[in-house]
Amino acid sequence: MKYLNKLTKRSAIFAVMLVALFSACRKDYDLYNTNPNALSDADLLKDNTGAGTFIPTMQVNVFYNLLDQNYIYQIQQNLNADAFSGYFCPVGFDGQFNANYNLNVGWNLWPFKVGYSGIMGNWKKLKQFAAPQVGAVGDILKVEGMHRVTDIYGPIPYSKFGTNALTTPYDDQKTVYNSFFQDLDNAIKLLSDYVVKVPNDKALSKFDLVYNGDYKQWIKFANSLKLRLAIRIAYIDPSLAKTKAEEAAALRIDGKEAFLTTQADNALVIGGKGITTSNGLYIADVSYKNSRMNASIESILKGYNDDRLTKYFQSPADIAGDYKGVRAGAPTKGLGYETKLSSVNLAESSPVQYMCAAEVSFLRAEGALRGWNMGGTAQSFYEQGIRLSFAQYGANGVDAYISNNTGTQATYSDPLNKTANNVTAGSPLLSKTTVKWDEAASKQIKLEKIITQKWIAIFPDGQEAWSEFRRTGYPKIFPVVNNASGGLIDTDIQIRRLPFSDDEYKKNTAEVQKAVSLLGGGADNGGTRLWWDIANKNL
Repeated sequence: MKYLNKLTKRSAIFAVMLVALFSACRKDYDLYNTNPNALSDADLLKDNTGAGTFIPTMQVNVFYNLLDQNYIYQIQQNLNADAFSGYFCPVGFDGQFNANYNLNVGWNLWPFKVGYSGIMGNWKKLKQFAAPQVGAVGDILKVEGMHRVTDIYGPIPYSKFGTNALTTPYDDQKTVYNSFFQDLDNAIKLLSDYVVKVPNDKALSKFDLVYNGDYKQWIKFANSLKLRLAIRIAYIDPSLAKTKAEEAAALRIDGKEAFLTTQADNALVIGGKGITTSNGLYIADVSYKNSRMNASIESILKGYNDDRLTKYFQSPADIAGDYKGVRAGAPTKGLGYETKLSSVNLAESSPVQYMCAAEVSFLRAEGALRGWNMGGTAQSFYEQGIRLSFAQYGANGVDAYISNNTGTQATYSDPLNKTANNVTAGSPLLSKTTVKWDEAASKQIKLEKIITQKWIAIFPDGQEAWSEFRRTGYPKIFPVVNNASGGLIDTDIQIRRLPFSDDEYKKNTAEVQKAVSLLGGGADNGGTRLWWDIANKNL
């Protein structure tokens, strides 16, 4: 347990991390104004250096995937959203750890810190020096990074970021989302005009780790991200959601849909250009052995006889030829689970995925199900999404899979025969939905099919998977077997958010206290729903 060993060996570990991550900080408010590249303003103005210097730093902080301090992803996402999503489960932990809802405040401040140092601090400096087209890419990355942060905590500092040196006001989540749409719309318009005027500009290629300086690809990604955020607010603000989704569906580049539609469009962070990346999930799972397959994804993939199971995970050392997960909240320390559970099938050099074409198809399927003009039917996009996902991973049997009208979520047996963790036949925890589309089914059944298949396809992005589970209630993720929240989090409803950072309570006290009032009447704990996460969900 490399991360926990660090905690025990260094009593001041978080202070050390802060020094490393925020080395340019001299005052508390510098959290919002950090320049990790440590270049002077004069340097930035030389040879147009400022046009792209900050782009790769933003890109590798959406999911932290630098070789240096490669444990940061573990505390940024793996020990929270990855565990809550039904994809993974921390192993080798006991006592205060997130999977049993005894939330560890030392871990839970890190999505906020990485967001503001790695994304917002670089964005602020980028906007001072970059050409407008490069600044537009920065705006897209800002939304990509910060929508994950707001979807963890709720209200965040956004529209007033950098306006006050000592305190930073929070926006309610509705305001944040409206700002996201404005940022994306402005970036799409600027880049759409720019590629017409300057079609061959590839200057950003020497910095860009995702699309190698191709502005048309950035338009597609921004427009696809706009659709993701529109779907996110479909329950709480259906009118705005429909408007933004249909705007996205209507956009064209060179006469074609401006969405991620092929594998070549997938938004992947690939190391290079002088930056050595390290896949953080690989580090947490394979290298540290602190993370393993969750019982929920085992149950769903096995129930559907889904060949992507063999692409996503590796067989355990002690159970060759099988794939095994564990229930969240189950005690695992010192019991030998590590060698009986599946680890993720990644290499340290594996790219990090922001978004894939399969997800876009499922977003369009849900939009069509809601009666929005998505350019096709819910069934056509649903089946297209499955095909794209199978092709992305080289999985076999897609035709039979799409036609499968009998397979449902499978029972689960704990590999150490701990029967209290098992899920048996007939349990209400198991979904009865099948893969095959049924046009005569209710809208709710169709939605469960769409979200379940999207959840499978966007693996291993636990943050997005957790957000969609909270928004829709799908797929059926097994609840924790031990709930140590003291009643703050309902076992059946499951965790809805992370509390605000202790650092904010210490350094931005008045504003974070105001932010609690923006939670819609809920307390600052893991049981309070976010703005878009409404309890009564009707299509």
